[in-house]
Amino acid sequence: MNVKNVLIFLIFFTYILSAKPLPLFFEGNEHLDDRTLYSAVGLYKPYFYEFWKDEPAVDPKTLKILTTTIKNFYRMNGYFHSKISYHEANKTITITVQENPPIIVDNISTISEQNINAEIPFKIGDVFNAQAFTDSKNAIKLHYADFGYCNTDLNAKSWVDIETNYAYLMYEVTPNKLCYFGAVTITTPQSIEPRVINSFLNFTKGDLYSPDRIRQSYDNLYAQEGIAKAIIDTSEKNLSIVPINITVSEYSDLRRFSAGGGYSSDEGMTLLAGIKYRNFFGNLKTVSLDTRYTEIKQTVKANFNMPLSNRNTFGIDAALENERFDGFKERHLYETLYLKQNRIPHSYQESILFDHIRTYDSSNFLTFPNGTLFIISPKMQWNYDIRDKILNPSHGHFLQTEVTGSIHSDISDASYYKFFISGGYIYPLETSVAALRVNVGSLRVYEGRIPASYRFYAGGMNSNRAYSYRQLGPKDSNGNPTGSDSILESTLEYRFPIYEKFRGVLFNDTTFIGNSYYPDYDKGTYSFGAGLRYLTPIGPLSIDFGFDIANPSEEFALHFHVGELF
Repeated sequence: MNVKNVLIFLIFFTYILSAKPLPLFFEGNEHLDDRTLYSAVGLYKPYFYEFWKDEPAVDPKTLKILTTTIKNFYRMNGYFHSKISYHEANKTITITVQENPPIIVDNISTISEQNINAEIPFKIGDVFNAQAFTDSKNAIKLHYADFGYCNTDLNAKSWVDIETNYAYLMYEVTPNKLCYFGAVTITTPQSIEPRVINSFLNFTKGDLYSPDRIRQSYDNLYAQEGIAKAIIDTSEKNLSIVPINITVSEYSDLRRFSAGGGYSSDEGMTLLAGIKYRNFFGNLKTVSLDTRYTEIKQTVKANFNMPLSNRNTFGIDAALENERFDGFKERHLYETLYLKQNRIPHSYQESILFDHIRTYDSSNFLTFPNGTLFIISPKMQWNYDIRDKILNPSHGHFLQTEVTGSIHSDISDASYYKFFISGGYIYPLETSVAALRVNVGSLRVYEGRIPASYRFYAGGMNSNRAYSYRQLGPKDSNGNPTGSDSILESTLEYRFPIYEKFRGVLFNDTTFIGNSYYPDYDKGTYSFGAGLRYLTPIGPLSIDFGFDIANPSEEFALHFHVGELF
């Protein structure tokens, strides 16, 4: 090769290496949005708040591969006749999609002892999706496994007629024998005893096999701060017996630092910081110190948490908290001893609260007397939660209960009881969600005095959204909310898609309050409103506007928060 050819080769090679990626756009795609197509070719489309990230761009030399990938992706999603082309202009690349008629599911045949309709993601008339069909086979096997059949035979087939654009599906299931958990072998690092891991498992040898019990065991294990990784291996099957091999590892760095911030219309700017020492002196004990600062409340909290046998946990909280109310301020120094039982989806907690309360800077000494109180309150809690997600649930329901009280004595300044119950139901519709929540609370003081913060305050993003935080209810002569002895609130929401990551919500909030141990049902506050949601990886960014139906021009409020309210 002469010098001239070498120079030409080097120039060409340098050109290839220095080829600049060009911005990529899609057009013509109606049923698959841009973000889905970017993901299909391994690109990430930044959300609007990720302003520091570059927009998707590709090397022009990869366009043939990209168009082939997009075409295969459309075929997998039922568009067998799609046509994909591209053109380059104005230093940008545009991939044009002509979707054409899709493959439609025309018949679904099932032979099964169990009802598997919920595991089949198709109805007659739906667009056929190859990946969804593959996923349905796994879902059917898991469905049978939840009833103890771990060796189910499944004959599932799909016939696609690209001349008529119809798909025909068949599922035939043979369950075989029931399966049972076999011997459980646990491998742990030296700092964690196998008996501790065994206490978090929801199954024992001889129990009927259930993937749901395995999932619950995973939840229990990963709820422990000291566990970095847990593997529950069920691959070794011996006919109808399933031996279990569990491997657990801990973090190489047992210290965990955290910090963050946010904003809500109730508390304003929020700053968080904390440090946690995981697996403190072994067996998954933890100690932590956390701080939380908002415009109305500042908290410093220390915690010690120690797992016990049979999914029980013992812990101690100690905290200093300062909170500003309209008309007064309160400083709490409290300690809590608790015993918690985790029985997913149930959890129970019994605790004793030692609360030192100082009320100061009062603007109304009769309603909010300055002074110091000390109250010892036993507390019982029970939670039941089967929502699919916490920040953005699409189905499920929950119930949360709390009962506390005290007896006036030389060591406690009040005899009182207080209970609070919150329950919700989330029901999925075609493309939307209907959700209902009801909160009920009652407080009664028999002797002595309790701090004003123990009372119920209404209004705000987690209450009646026609009002600002704590601004609904009785007020003193200075216009400061005094709280109530009882409350009943309901929230009804209809959540629906708008466009891509944007969602909307219509809501009705109803509130009844009273100054006895039950609310005054003759005087209700009814509000209506609408909200906007933008879905992000941390949950929906939410804004709600509500107004009082009886007085919409004067009683209204705007609220900001992250996540759905329930």
